[in-house]
Amino acid sequence: MSTVAITPSLPQGIQIQSVSTKWIISRRDDLVWFIGSASISYLALGLMAVGFPITLIYLIWLVGVDGPHVIATVTRTYFDKQERKRLGWFLWIIVPLMVGGPVMVWFGQASLFYLFAVCWQHYHIAKQHFGFMMLWKAKNKERDPFDQKLDRWFLLSSTILPLALFVIKTRLEAFRPAVWLGGAATVAYVGFVVMYLAHQVKKFRMRLPMNTPKLLLLSVLVPLQWMAFLDAASLGPDGIVRAGIALGLFHSFQYHRLLWFHNKNRYSGPDASQRHGLAALFAKDFGHYLFLAIGLYMLLAILPQALFPAVEWIKAAIWGIPFTHYVLDSRIWRVRGDKELAAALQI
Repeated sequence: MSTVAITPSLPQGIQIQSVSTKWIISRRDDLVWFIGSASISYLALGLMAVGFPITLIYLIWLVGVDGPHVIATVTRTYFDKQERKRLGWFLWIIVPLMVGGPVMVWFGQASLFYLFAVCWQHYHIAKQHFGFMMLWKAKNKERDPFDQKLDRWFLLSSTILPLALFVIKTRLEAFRPAVWLGGAATVAYVGFVVMYLAHQVKKFRMRLPMNTPKLLLLSVLVPLQWMAFLDAASLGPDGIVRAGIALGLFHSFQYHRLLWFHNKNRYSGPDASQRHGLAALFAKDFGHYLFLAIGLYMLLAILPQALFPAVEWIKAAIWGIPFTHYVLDSRIWRVRGDKELAAALQI
């Protein structure tokens, strides 16, 4: 595990013991994939702002990055013999999740369904960022109860509030209580940001350990969330596509790297094929993994829509695939109580 010494600047004559920062994979990998990949999202926002064809960016994001990250979950669930046994009937959750959308379309509630789908998608993205933050806190043994609560609420409010304000601006602007509530929440959030920053300054001045990866993540994530949703709100309800591209790129690159790190560690043992089945095959090299992720997504999501472009219920049913990804992810990444997962993530 890679470490880097972090020593705050102090008045002359004061010396402190350097604190070793621990990373999930390594300093380089974490900085490039889990933090630095936000630069791709900022680039996408910039390109869309200056008029670059959004269709091309959308296709690259959907087919090359986001869709494959959704399907890649099968490499450590449906394709893993041990996980199939552990999860059991829960893997059939995909059936009702694929039925819900068509039912709502049938009853004339397609708009409401897609709003729900997008909100769940962005909540899922927020939870993944929270998961990364908690991994860095676990690796660096940051266990102060006050810090735990402060970090939790700062990240969640910074990711969920921009989405809520987008919904109010584009769909509930005529409902005055919602507008007032959004304004009050924004004022409270600004106060919370000041409090959070003041707490970090206080920790630094007291020479307490600073969790560098966590703070770097927040420094790129929070502005990105606000920029993406403010831009989206200025374009009306359809602006959510631009926000989805920007925020989804960061999220998907993070997920691909973490999943590949997990799969290589978990499925590379001498008896991996006997214990895990197909999961071991697709962990042999990144080409196998990427071929499966892109190929399955093309087959299960892109091809049905290409063959039946005017059938609305098919489009709604396909949302069941990412819904399944969201639900499975909430179960398969719980490190506490899962020794094999902790070992694969080197915790």
